[in-house]
This record gives sequence, C-alpha cells and structure tokens, in this order.
Amino acid sequence: MAFGSGRSSMSCGIRLIQIIMVVFNVLFFLVGAALLALGIYVMVDPKFQKIKALLPINTNNSYLDQGFSYITMIAIVVVVLGSILFILGFCGCCGAMRRSICLLTVYSILVGIIIIVEVALTIYIVSFQSKFKEQFVPKLQESISKGYQGPPIKENEPGAVSLAWDFIMYNLKCCGAHNSTDFRNTPKWNKINPWIPEQSFKYPLTCCPMGNAWTQDWTTLSEETLMKAQQCAVDGTDVYQTGCYDKLLDIIVSHKLYIIIGAVAVLVIEVS
Repeated sequence: MAFGSGRSSMSCGIRLIQIIMVVFNVLFFLVGAALLALGIYVMVDPKFQKIKALLPINTNNSYLDQGFSYITMIAIVVVVLGSILFILGFCGCCGAMRRSICLLTVYSILVGIIIIVEVALTIYIVSFQSKFKEQFVPKLQESISKGYQGPPIKENEPGAVSLAWDFIMYNLKCCGAHNSTDFRNTPKWNKINPWIPEQSFKYPLTCCPMGNAWTQDWTTLSEETLMKAQQCAVDGTDVYQTGCYDKLLDIIVSHKLYIIIGAVAVLVIEVS
C-alpha cells in the first residue's frame, strides 16, 4: 500500500509539473505571437516609416532607397525573438503533454540560447552604454546638420530626415539629438519665418510646446496652432531643453524597474 501511495504521489507530482510547464509555455507562445505582430507592425506602420530615414545603417543611397535602417534592424530582431519564443512555447507545450524527448530536447536548446543571449545583452548594455552614446549621438547630430530642411509649413516640402525629426521631437517633446544647439548649423534650412519674414527661426516649431501628441498628429495641426509657436521658435522662449536621445533614455529608465522584474521573471521561468 505504501508503495502504491508513493507511486500515486509521484504521478501527481509529474502531472503538476506538466501543467506548470504547459501554462508557462502557453505564455511563451502568446508573447512570441505578440512580438511577431509587433515586429511586423513596426516594419509596415507609416509612422515608423517616417523614422527610418533618420537612422540609416549606411549613408549610401541604395540603403536609403531600400528603407534599411536601425529601425528595420530592431524590427527584424523583434520578429526573430518572437519566432523563437513562439517555437519555444509550441515545443514546450507539446513536449510536456506528449512527453516527447525530441521536442523537449529542442525546447532545452532554445532555452539555453535565450539565456546566453540575455546574459550577453546585459553585459553589453552595462559595459558599453556610455560608449554607445558617444558613437550614436554624433550620427544623429550629423543627420540634423546635413538633412534637416525645416518643418512642412507653407510651400516648404522637406525630405524624409526632416519629417522624421519633426515627428520625434513633437511626440517626445524634445529638441535635437543632444539639445537645441544642434540646429545652429543646418545649411539646408533657410529658417525664414513664413508669417513674419523679417524674423528668422532659430529652432524648429516642433521644439516648442504645441498641441497634444496623444490626441493630435503633427501633420494635422492647424495653421493657427503653428503660428502660436512661432515666437518660441524665433527667440527660444519655452523651447525644449532636453535632447531626444536623453529623453528616450529617461523614458526607458523610468520603466527600468518593470523591465528588470520582467526579465528576471522570464529568466527564472526559463531556468526552471
């Protein structure tokens, strides 16, 4: 009887482990599907298309024509990660339910790869964060000095780089890559104030408080709203002081606790 009870409790324990594995891997499956959808959305959404020209992998025109940029690379990474989690969840669920050695082996290999990648990314971010800023911010500043042509007002029809910067500054409420001084040297922008030609803009209109980014698109703002921001663009009154790189970093840091908790939770689940 004691032997039978032992077998029964062991069977219940194995069954419980199977249920836990299925639940966790269903979560992996759903997260993978969500990341796949997110990556595809970033690659096709018109808003992200505007930012592509801002962060090209190479200044060669052929790359720009293809729209290949850091944004595209990030989207590809997200799609790959989503695919791995999607397959991981599938193999984990099927392997746990059917006790398939083959599927569980694939599952273990994928978990090992993910853990190695997580550790490598953590080391890279901690070790090279300041160096990354030193290399990345100058590239953004160069894109302003060489490509910014002013906001799309009146007859002005700027290129993709200008549209990308206006989109980012308006939505993040920031100015320039490092700060507002990045717009001192922009030879392609004539800086003429279309409403008062005697005055010249020092800063883009999107560097000034204007509208609500959550409810209004920059390209749909009325001319009256734009005119209210002209004084700020001329003399710098109320111009945003924070650069867009630092603003984006502030947003990430403000949510770092949730990111760390999520990463630790995922790692614990994977190891278990």
